[in-house]
Amino acid sequence: MNMLAAIPTYNEALNIDAFIKTLFEHIPQNAEILVIDDNSPDGTAALVEKLIPSYPARLHILNRPEKQGLAAAYLAAFNWGFNRDYDVFLEMDADFSHKPEYIPKMLKEISAYDVVIGSRNIKGGGVEGWSVIRNMISKGGSLYSRMVLGCPIKDLTGGFNMWHKTALEKICLQNIISRGYSFQVEMKYRSFCAGCSIKEIPIIFPDRKYGKSKMSKGIFMEALINIWKIKKAVGRESGIDQFVKFAITGGLGTVTNLAIFFVCVDKLSLSEIPVSIICFLIAGTQNYIINHKWSFVQNMAYKKLSIKTWAMFIGASLLGLAVNIIVLKIVLSHFIFPFKFIAQGCGILAGMAINFIVSKLVIFRGK
Repeated sequence: MNMLAAIPTYNEALNIDAFIKTLFEHIPQNAEILVIDDNSPDGTAALVEKLIPSYPARLHILNRPEKQGLAAAYLAAFNWGFNRDYDVFLEMDADFSHKPEYIPKMLKEISAYDVVIGSRNIKGGGVEGWSVIRNMISKGGSLYSRMVLGCPIKDLTGGFNMWHKTALEKICLQNIISRGYSFQVEMKYRSFCAGCSIKEIPIIFPDRKYGKSKMSKGIFMEALINIWKIKKAVGRESGIDQFVKFAITGGLGTVTNLAIFFVCVDKLSLSEIPVSIICFLIAGTQNYIINHKWSFVQNMAYKKLSIKTWAMFIGASLLGLAVNIIVLKIVLSHFIFPFKFIAQGCGILAGMAINFIVSKLVIFRGK
């Protein structure tokens, strides 16, 4: 596989010479390096150009007239590489925070996966030279992104990544909306949504020794806000979205359930247990239809309502009903309420978590 290492730079004169020499020691003989420099005022580009004769046909530079951002740099590098038929693309920084010695391991894994991520957040990975606060902010940002997007990748924000060309084609790079540091999050999220096979390998991420970090509080906050824009642009619902919809649907079912229960038990003095079962069947049917058409519509887009899936939904919900009845009886035996439907509400809440898990993983599971 022909690999291109894409290295965006801006004011990396203190690192670039040693970094390029070290990088060439850890990449295959047929691999090449492309430096994308945004007209660094410290002369980074001139230092790279001085090195080019030492690595003929293997070291390249893409000079841009002004600072255009990380996303634009990588997208320009990918386009440059596509036109020259590279098979594998490596993203990494030029400040030695991304250690070149991990590259052989990444190359080994890329033969079996579409994407390989150098991860700080899995077992064996970590950071060096960071304050506790900075580490907490970094991990918190990654966790926040995972929760909002519903994406299992542990290190969404990291920039040490290897991509197979086919993965980049699946992502549809022309659809990327990020312009700053949220670019790394969007790339990984889009690859996950596109069904790419992804492997995270542990890396130790030391703080840079020379030069100044490009990250700032403003950039970090902007990235956190952009997560929601990425989510909207990709248009894929997360488990959290589905749970919220499921809960709203359950709330509507609860209203139906309690209304019938109130009339039949508190007003007509009918027996609690038979009425509870009838309430369950009526509200369950209502919930099945709404969940199919709304909560899990992304999974069920090409599937119709059917007696079979309705029966599966009702059957899976029986566990929730059992919990409902048990909690109802326990509450009624220990507490006195002005209306018994309050105890019924407690039973309904107790079964919601179980119902959601079964519904998501079994009844409304997508392909």
